[in-house]
Amino acid sequence: MTNNSDAARVPQEQDGGNAGKTGKKNKIVKRLLHMITHNWMWKLGSLALAISLWGILISQDTSLPRTKTISGVRVAVTNSAALRSNGFVVVDGLDKVSTVKLRVSVPQKNYTAASASNYTARLDLSQIQTTGEQTLKITASAANSSQYGTVLEVYDADVTVTVEEYSTLSQVPVEVRLTGELPENCYGGALNRSADSVDISGPASLVGKAARCVVEYDQSNLSPERSPNAVSLPFYFEDAEGNVLDGSALTVTPHGQTTSIQRITVRQEVYYLARVKVGTEALVTGEPAEGYAVSSIRVLPQTVTLGGSKVVIAPYMTEDAAVYPYDQVNISGQSRTVTQLLYLNTPGNVDYISNNTVQVIVTILPEEFVNIASGASKDAVQNP
Repeated sequence: MTNNSDAARVPQEQDGGNAGKTGKKNKIVKRLLHMITHNWMWKLGSLALAISLWGILISQDTSLPRTKTISGVRVAVTNSAALRSNGFVVVDGLDKVSTVKLRVSVPQKNYTAASASNYTARLDLSQIQTTGEQTLKITASAANSSQYGTVLEVYDADVTVTVEEYSTLSQVPVEVRLTGELPENCYGGALNRSADSVDISGPASLVGKAARCVVEYDQSNLSPERSPNAVSLPFYFEDAEGNVLDGSALTVTPHGQTTSIQRITVRQEVYYLARVKVGTEALVTGEPAEGYAVSSIRVLPQTVTLGGSKVVIAPYMTEDAAVYPYDQVNISGQSRTVTQLLYLNTPGNVDYISNNTVQVIVTILPEEFVNIASGASKDAVQNP
């Protein structure tokens, strides 16, 4: 039979046990608080002293590393040539890569001196193995690890680029397009260019469209005073329909050469001009057949254009200036019109002449027709 007094004692004993545990915890807490608060000024001072001693120790040991963030480290793109040798070229994405930010561990003694110039970041294109979008990773290191430590992290290290096949096209023709007008009374000689055709290399989608290399040549700025005029000009590429292509990704070399170019030089001689008549005096020798006479003498062209320096051209700027053929037309015994081609006696000091030959036409008619043409009456000719 259960004793009620025993049963009533059980909860009381359990409560007593819990109360004992709580009391122990309270004692521990009070003891900790006592340890912290007892002589707290001395303890706080000791802590401050310990921190100060640690700081002094750290500052004196210059070999201990410290973490630093370095911004503006330039990224060098490497192995472009090796990539082209493998038949690939990057067409997009590299323009977004210029500088990066690094987290570095640098020795205490060089902490202040460490800057972007002491670290090198690289984007290695040899990571590329196929066309399309590729994700490359930028790596970095200190120029001198013993002085400037190690790189712990490269921020935004992943770079996405677009890759195409690399292609080459040989002998793309160079076309010089004239703009503007030559100065008045000036003549431009033949154009000479530093490259008549170029070889281009780059993305296959672009190389396949290139039909011509175009240089625009403005003649309005030319002058005989500095002849020959030589102008170094930029160029651009067009497709077969005349649409301008973005050639920034192309490597351009004169055909058969290996040094790439960005400009083409155009040279041209420019002369002062003078329009001079062809003299008709003393162009004919001999006499026509009996009963015939010379009705007229014509030369074609009647004028020629001479070109040269200002000093050379000056004598031919007068109204009575003329040039003459070397030879004469022999009309001895002729009874009909004689046409002959004669070479002009070209002045030796001119640089240009529009024609070096003239056609001389000597019209020979019966004397009565010549007299009529000269204004005499028909009756006077018939009844002299």
